[in-house]
This record gives sequence, C-alpha cells and structure tokens, in this order.
Amino acid sequence: MPWCPKCKNEYYEGIKVCADCGTELVDSLDEWEKCQNAAREDALKEELAAYSELSKEAENDGEGSAETEEAAGNEKKETEETFRGVYQNYEEKAADNRSSAYTLLGVGTLGIAAIILCFCDVIKLPLNESTRYMILGILGAMFLFFVIMGLVSMKNAGKYAKKAESEKELTRELEKWFVEYVTAEKVDDGLFAEEEAAFSEEQKYFKRFDKMKELLSERFLNLNEGYMDRFLDKHYQDIFDGDK
Repeated sequence: MPWCPKCKNEYYEGIKVCADCGTELVDSLDEWEKCQNAAREDALKEELAAYSELSKEAENDGEGSAETEEAAGNEKKETEETFRGVYQNYEEKAADNRSSAYTLLGVGTLGIAAIILCFCDVIKLPLNESTRYMILGILGAMFLFFVIMGLVSMKNAGKYAKKAESEKELTRELEKWFVEYVTAEKVDDGLFAEEEAAFSEEQKYFKRFDKMKELLSERFLNLNEGYMDRFLDKHYQDIFDGDK
C-alpha cells in the first residue's frame, strides 16, 4: 500500500498523490526514511567539514576569530537540528493525522451541508438549473472525498496513537539503559588513534556517533534507523556537550 512521506497517511493501491498535501506517494516509508537519513547525514558531514575549515581559518586569522567561530557554531547547530528532525515519532504522526482529520472532516461536512441547502433552494445561486446541478455535483464529490480522507486520517491517528504508547515504553527502556551503561569514557575508549586525539569536537562527532549506534544496536535489535539517529543525537549532547 502506498504512503505519503510527508503526512504519513496510508492510501489504497492506484492512488499516486496525497490528498492532504499533494506529495507524491512512496511504496515504503522505511525505505524513504533511510534515503532521507542518508542524504541528511551527507549534508551534515559537509556542513561540519565547512565548520572545521572556518575554525582553522579563524585560528590563523587573529582578528574576527570569535565572530567567525560563533557563526560556524550556529551553522553546525542548525544542521544538526535539521538532521534530528528527519524522524517523526508515532506521537507526532498521530497528532498530525488527527489535525488533518479534523480539518478535512470539518471542511467536508460544512461543504456537504451547504450543497444540501443549495439543492433545497435555501441558498440560491444565480445559475441555470443544468449548470447548478453540474457544479453542485462536482463540489459534492469533492467534499465527500474530503470526508472520506478525514475518516482515513482519523483511523491512522488512532493506529499511530497505539503505536506511540509502545514507542514511549521503548524510549524509557532505552534511556534507562543508556544512562546506566553509556558514558563519554566508554564511547571514547580505544576509539581514536594517537593522531586523532587532537581532533576538534566536530571532527570526533561521527566516530563517536557510530560507536554509540553500535552499542545501542548490540543491545536492542531491529530499531528503526531514523528513531535510533534521533535518540542518539539527543543523548550525544547529554554526554559530550553537557561537560562543556
């Protein structure tokens, strides 16, 4: 069944475009998220490389180094926040689908009610009879489609709400294990070669992140790639940025 990568709505076979946002549907959300994560990670690597270059230039420059470093740091922070935002958890999906459902059902219901009033001549339109029926028929089909898609979104919201409870429980279990087991010393232990010890924090980021991901994957199997990246990036800051 096709899915909308933006709204996370599931559609029947044969539908190619999302009714809510107009985005082209994809066959698998997991595959789409993996492609997006890979693209975001490549972009993040490029941004961090640029940040490292700016930092080196600032050190050699002498004047204006504080401003340059601050600008580069802000750019790095924005890039990391974008990377973390790739994964949308089930609670967020449920909220988005619920919001879409309310909007679609509200618009669809009001539209159908207005069309009924037009058919009953309560609302009079300055059109001849054949034209009026044709226009009202087209609008009626459109508003009926809104109602149907609203019901689908509401169903998806309920499904995601149930999954959100399981995801919250998993997150609590991961956080408990992570706080007890993963430390900055454990992550850095044997990770960097002698010539890498002088690397900047930004240069060390990816090797540390991969090590944390490996530790997490060994303990918890079959985690969603996007979920794991978002969880680890949050706790990377808790472990390494918290000591600054």
